Amino acid sequence: MWRSCVSVGRAALVGPHRRWLFQSRAVLAAKVYTFEDVRRLVQQPAPGRLLVDVREPEEVQENALPGAVNIPLKSSPGALGLSAEEFRDVFHFDKPPLDSELVFLCARGVRAQTAEELARSYGYEHTGVYPGSIAEWIKRGGETVKKQTKA
Repeated sequence: MWRSCVSVGRAALVGPHRRWLFQSRAVLAAKVYTFEDVRRLVQQPAPGRLLVDVREPEEVQENALPGAVNIPLKSSPGALGLSAEEFRDVFHFDKPPLDSELVFLCARGVRAQTAEELARSYGYEHTGVYPGSIAEWIKRGGETVKKQTKA
C-alpha cells in the first residue's frame, strides 16, 4: 500500500479584469486497499480503524461488508463535518475521531474516492480507498451481511 504525492491545480477567473488565477497544491493520494487488505480488516477489526461504506442505505441492505458502517455520500456529503452530537443523532453511532483510519468503499470505487477526498477536507489524515469496492468483494467471494436501515 503506497501513498504518493500528486499536484492538483485549479484555474479561475478573478478580479475586476477577469484575470486567470491558478492555484496549485501538493496533496497526498489516498492509500489503496486491495481485496486481501480489506479481508484482513474484516477478519481482524482494530480500534481506530473503520470500514466506511458510502453507498445509500437501500444499496447496503442486501450486501454489506461485516463491520462496515454506512455514511452515505449522496444523501449526507457533509456528514464528517457535523458536530459529534449531530453525527450521533443522524447515524446512531459515534463520529470517528480525526485520528481514525477510515477506509472507504462503495459499489465500484468512484464514490469511495470522492468520500475520501471529502474526509481529508474535514481533517482526517489517515484515509484510504478500496477501489474494487463491493463489486470486487462479491465477485471474489467475500462475506456479506444484510443490514437494517434506520427508519
